[in-house]
Amino acid sequence: MTAQLSAIAKAVKPSATLSLKSEITRIESAYKLKILDLTAGQPDVGPTPDVLAALVEGGKLHKYGPIPGEAGLRPLVAEVTNRETGSTFTAENIVMTVGAKGGIDTVMRAILDPGDAVVVLAPYWVTYTEVVSICGGKPVCVASKPDLHPDLKATAAAVEANRTKALLFSSPSNPTGAVYTRDELAELARIAREAGIWLIADEIYREFAFDGKAAPSIFSVILPYDKTVLIDGPSKRFGVPGWRLGFVAGPTELIKACSAILGHTSNASRPIQYAVQVAYGSEQARQATKTMVARYEKNRDLFVAGLNAIKGISCPKPEGAFYCFPDVSALYGKSYEYDGGKATIKDSTGFRDFLLRRAFVAAVEGEPFGMDTNIRFSLAISEADCVAALKHITNAVAELHA
Repeated sequence: MTAQLSAIAKAVKPSATLSLKSEITRIESAYKLKILDLTAGQPDVGPTPDVLAALVEGGKLHKYGPIPGEAGLRPLVAEVTNRETGSTFTAENIVMTVGAKGGIDTVMRAILDPGDAVVVLAPYWVTYTEVVSICGGKPVCVASKPDLHPDLKATAAAVEANRTKALLFSSPSNPTGAVYTRDELAELARIAREAGIWLIADEIYREFAFDGKAAPSIFSVILPYDKTVLIDGPSKRFGVPGWRLGFVAGPTELIKACSAILGHTSNASRPIQYAVQVAYGSEQARQATKTMVARYEKNRDLFVAGLNAIKGISCPKPEGAFYCFPDVSALYGKSYEYDGGKATIKDSTGFRDFLLRRAFVAAVEGEPFGMDTNIRFSLAISEADCVAALKHITNAVAELHA
């Protein structure tokens, strides 16, 4: 044997939503201009003053704490989740994790044996398939319908055709903003129940629902499934993604297994848990979330209408989260001038590069999300940046030629 990286490590793809940052910086430096950044999967505002003050106070918790999470936070998270989703969790059903991403990773470590399949509804958050592979599983991706909602027949067929251990999805969706209906959620629960597999629902964008409608939870269906697992966290609703705190809610057998794994890897920070406990009870924080949602809904209305007015771009109206995911494939094959030469858009990465170079707008290509015909824009920005980005995109597309 020689000292070399594992096959799994060699196969892992860098996060598209993070690696793009270096290219933005390069272009800004080389061309002395400011890129309008619509890549960020995070709110554009931070925590309220009372929550920040609580973080400072929480710094006094400098010794090791309980691996599953702070004694005061876990029952509070269960209470809030039950109120919002219709679930019946207790503290014993909750384990705090290092971000929602850490929650997904820990769940996969707890449930997967080598070669087990996880059916992932596409388009999906870029981390889903990579984490499944890192944990020795096999991601099986199922394409959505044209409206970006789940293709339930194809999902059932994929579950049946593979050695499936789990079904994984997000609603409201990253990257599409689609909010699954109660009927769609009920059918996913039926598929998982009949197959006897884990059903994993990432609902971290649940607070971000538009048009005066709530985003239904997987736990709101008439016949809930007892092997359902919730992935959630405070990062989006309180504007604290950098604090890296999430949680898993699920059956006690799974939560105990996750806690055992975290005892040997990395459990959540105590000061951050202290501050988030304050956030969940803060009226300031609740109002800040409502203000965010209203702003992002206004951005959605403005930006999606503007995109659909551009010939060659088609964008379904997102029902939640803070993204839109337009189909730009009608512009593939078009060309533009750049650095004294000619460049042709061949795929979503090419369209991303076109936006950076000619519109000075950063977005994330659709290929890492499992849909190369599309591109993701984050609408968690100011209205002024939203207007400016739309104008730049409109002008740049108008200059494309065959």
